[in-house]
Amino acid sequence: MPLVLEPSPTVLAEEARGRLASLVPTDQMEPTERPEVCPKSRGRVVVELYSGQVFPDRCRSSQCAFCLPLNARRRCFAITYVKPKRMIMISVLANESDGSIHLAARKRIGLVKRNLKRMGIAPGEWCWTLEQNPEETGYHAHCLQRGRWIPQAELQEACVRAGAGIPYINKIKQEGIWTSRYGLKGFGANGYGLKGFRSTDDGRQALRINGGRMEHHSRGFFTLEGERIHVREVERRAIAEMNGATRTAYVGSTVDRAQSIVQDGQLRDTLIRSINRRTWENLRAMS
Repeated sequence: MPLVLEPSPTVLAEEARGRLASLVPTDQMEPTERPEVCPKSRGRVVVELYSGQVFPDRCRSSQCAFCLPLNARRRCFAITYVKPKRMIMISVLANESDGSIHLAARKRIGLVKRNLKRMGIAPGEWCWTLEQNPEETGYHAHCLQRGRWIPQAELQEACVRAGAGIPYINKIKQEGIWTSRYGLKGFGANGYGLKGFRSTDDGRQALRINGGRMEHHSRGFFTLEGERIHVREVERRAIAEMNGATRTAYVGSTVDRAQSIVQDGQLRDTLIRSINRRTWENLRAMS
């Protein structure tokens, strides 16, 4: 079997594109010159042992222009997996005059929640990302919320008291449409039919605005069945659910070694059994 190097580092993103729809237009930017492979992982690939497909390996750092969009997509899956109920947009959450943009935004988000509590309204759990306003008049926030409904009038009053702009809150009417990309499009999580992209910038600006993070979430946002779960584990669970009954097992390799792995079915079976055994041992250790 010839070794075919697929252009995508994961088959999951390709499978997802067909079923994910656009949410809203955006003026946030898309990377201009994203490298074709991860610069830190040249000469290495990942082999999916069941199918024999081969993908470029990557360093998985959000500081990497190749890896950042893929990290953002994984985070999109995780955010949607915990089923946020509402989208909140706050028109202005920070300005250049604030100095540290993301710290000013975090402070105002905290004040908004404090004000809601003082009004007798539970704010719920939030996950939010900053974007620059198209007219460069400041920075707005896209939030996804879990919890009880917050009336528009009370939310607006809480924002005014916190020195923030006008908020808009809407219920997410179609669960499973992976609405989390609504806030992460600035990091290149754009493989889902998003409209209005302009190829004139990259994710470095989005990282700068957000203090080096793709998103900010409250402690209880990534909660499943009442238990707080680490976001990376939620990412893994979300991707496993997308795979459904499709079995997958990945192994890193050099390009030369991958050729022999792809062509040797017995070797692939041995590697699959080894991976499954380690997975089972890890599960036993956690029980």
